[in-house]
Amino acid sequence: MARARITAESLMTDQCTVTRPGEAETDPDTGLPTVGGTKVYEGCCKVQTAGGLASENVEGSAPQSMGAVSLVWSLYVHFPYATTGLQNGDLVTVTQSSDQNLTGRRFRLISPQSEKTYATACRWNVKEDA
Repeated sequence: MARARITAESLMTDQCTVTRPGEAETDPDTGLPTVGGTKVYEGCCKVQTAGGLASENVEGSAPQSMGAVSLVWSLYVHFPYATTGLQNGDLVTVTQSSDQNLTGRRFRLISPQSEKTYATACRWNVKEDA
């Protein structure tokens, strides 16, 4: 397992920072809200997609009755196996990637996806954060 975890981490060539949003405060000068945050992780990661299979829309919906299908893609961020302390709602910012389309992108952690006996990475389901 140690070798498999090292191999999995070697594929994590992106760099990211994970922050936990804090309480919103109003800037006294601008009147705009600002949300502080605490850095909970900084290091390597990998952005991953899976899926693309066509799936029918919600049963009984008008689009389904017309035979409509939509592509369903799952989005994940992988961290090294030993990464701890991440929580639902934490915000991942990709700070460096060989894919320039990923640099600067932000993702919200939704749920862990690595609860299994032979995990080689700390995987999280994510959603793009606007």
